Amino acid sequence: MGLSGRQCPDCARRVREPFEKTITGREVCPGCANALLIGAAAGAITHDVGSGYGVWAMLMRKLRRAG
Repeated sequence: MGLSGRQCPDCARRVREPFEKTITGREVCPGCANALLIGAAAGAITHDVGSGYGVWAMLMRKLRRAG
């Protein structure tokens, strides 16, 4: 991809797309931000703690990238 991309602090990928800001104010790549948002939404729909699902989504994304 080249040296022009930024490295995401969560998944360690280098991406060229603009980073997105999460609810907590962290800047992550669009893929990580989307995984966190979907996980939190799933938790809200099931009336459970949404942040737990968001953390789970981020962990699963890291595991897929590592493998």
